[in-house]
Amino acid sequence: MTPLLEVKNLTVRFARGRGQPLAAVDGVSFQLFPGEVLGIVGESGCGKSTVARAVTRLVDSSSGSIAVHGQDVTRVRGRRRRELYRHMQMVFQSPADSFDPRRTLGDGVGESLRNRGVSKKQAMAQARGLLEQCGLPASLAERYPHEVSGGQCQRAAIARALAIRPELLICDEATSALDVTVQQQILDLLDRCRREYAMAYLFICHDLALVERFCDRVLVMQAGRIVEQGTPEQVIGAPKQAYTRQLIESSLLFANY
Repeated sequence: MTPLLEVKNLTVRFARGRGQPLAAVDGVSFQLFPGEVLGIVGESGCGKSTVARAVTRLVDSSSGSIAVHGQDVTRVRGRRRRELYRHMQMVFQSPADSFDPRRTLGDGVGESLRNRGVSKKQAMAQARGLLEQCGLPASLAERYPHEVSGGQCQRAAIARALAIRPELLICDEATSALDVTVQQQILDLLDRCRREYAMAYLFICHDLALVERFCDRVLVMQAGRIVEQGTPEQVIGAPKQAYTRQLIESSLLFANY
């Protein structure tokens, strides 16, 4: 099967004063296949969110390649790049921050549709339908981000991502700011979207229990590099690396606290 996303030797360096640039991501390679859920785990600062931002071009890569359907997005420009990025969307940890507070949720969900030439009236109608698909009342289209709960806002963010029927949804700690009950509701929604739309996920998360339940494969990152990978059973059930074992022990301690 041809990968939907293929990352090869990705390196991202950030300047730090007058010293040598810091490699936040250092030679990372992986593939993500259609319909697959690939988790990336690791402690804060390990580079997992930087990988997501490099894939979506929110930060520039220093070297390496990022291919979507075999096309290296680091080398194409203009219309061709925009066409490739129509295949993917991203959901962030803090959904309220990704919506314009001066515009209603319906406006935010329908924005990508309007950008593709859909009339304002049609875009709002579709936005209301998308909100309902994500378990929200259509009336929330008239509300502003600060007027709804965190879980509702995250559902609206997923509705916005679904508007263009992406093949890949990148979730960057998309459930970490939510309580346990709402986390499960969001995971159930993502799982349903995966089955209905044959979507793939790049699922970045620090909660190993969620990753174990939701992901098909797992990458473990430490200091910008992948140090272990495999199925959840292999990585979380029988880790080979001391660092992975430490992550699991820390996760268990936190869960029992």
